[in-house]
Amino acid sequence: MRRYKKMLGILLTVAMSVSMLSACGGTTKSSDADTAAKTEAQAETKAAETKAAETKEAVTESAKETASEAVTEAEKKADASGKSFKVGYVNKTLNNPYFVALDAALKEEVESRGWSYASLDASEDISKEMENMETFVSQNYDCIIMNCVDSEACLPAIANATAAGIPVINVDNACDTSADNITTVCSDNLRNGRAVGLYVGEQFGKDPIVSVLLSGVKGAVVSQERRTGLMCGIIEQRTGCTEDEAWAAAKTMEQELMDKGKAENADADFKINGQGWGNWTADEGLPAMEDLLVANKDINLVLGENDNMLLGAMTAIENAGLTDKIKLAAAADGQKEAIKLIADNTGYIATGDNNPKTVAAMAMQVADDVLLNGKTADDYEDITRTPPLCYTIENAKDYYDENAAF
Repeated sequence: MRRYKKMLGILLTVAMSVSMLSACGGTTKSSDADTAAKTEAQAETKAAETKAAETKEAVTESAKETASEAVTEAEKKADASGKSFKVGYVNKTLNNPYFVALDAALKEEVESRGWSYASLDASEDISKEMENMETFVSQNYDCIIMNCVDSEACLPAIANATAAGIPVINVDNACDTSADNITTVCSDNLRNGRAVGLYVGEQFGKDPIVSVLLSGVKGAVVSQERRTGLMCGIIEQRTGCTEDEAWAAAKTMEQELMDKGKAENADADFKINGQGWGNWTADEGLPAMEDLLVANKDINLVLGENDNMLLGAMTAIENAGLTDKIKLAAAADGQKEAIKLIADNTGYIATGDNNPKTVAAMAMQVADDVLLNGKTADDYEDITRTPPLCYTIENAKDYYDENAAF
């Protein structure tokens, strides 16, 4: 405001100077010098007026109040369309590198458009997740991206946001198909799991597979999809059945695992003798693996629903002196530490892709279409999937990037 007042003072001074020049012109004979001076004064006046307008606009812009402290200077920018939006991310947790990398990738995508970004962490607490959703609704955010804690518990919060006119785009963990959201953008968990399973089945040849499974969290669709995909691939490769037959057999095996805590497909000579819950983290994957090793001493394979848990499991296996006897394979995420282990031809033999940058980019493309082009949930499938990819020793070196965030 002080700059604005100073500029107005300059304008008044210039205006007075022009007035005086005009008055002098009424009593004195005009000359080329007078004309030049008058023209110069008019030019200075116009320049000052332009500068003042620019200054006033800048002052007005800087004085705008934001809806919350989370709204940054990025809100004052605009994309090529001339519009700017507030995007809020309701993150289920930041307890492992994937979720940290996904948060960072979404922030980069949003702010590259000149839009504002805020992220709230639920720390895997459903009530906190609902509170975070309500925060963005009450602050009139234009779009909410959500990685839900539980696929069904999130439904009321999504419905509330949609009723307020705020589109919700889920990422990573799919919500129930009854959700009133736009879509869920995630890796192709089923296909990635199947690709890894096919490779694992091939690596064991005719030897029996006696395994245990490290799962993420109970009730998560992503968990169920990843392990079912692994089962499908192994059964399909080892029995020679069709893909459709393998999916049917995998669903039967999945149900048996849920009912009994173990499962078997005799035709594939494939057993899962125990299931542990590692909460997606290396820290919890380690003790879960230790417990599984106590109860299952003759296993030759550890399957995991993500890399981070298996990285913890590797420590337990090393501590037990079983490194040369047990192979490991994950349905996801393509974490760089896992890709390096695969490239180095260790006991870690395969993992599926779940690149946070790809997920973030696709989610924000959906946001573009909804916010700028008027698309709705009717324009999307329930799930929008990234292309499937399996990392093995044959291709891991081509994909490994030591400088990658994840």
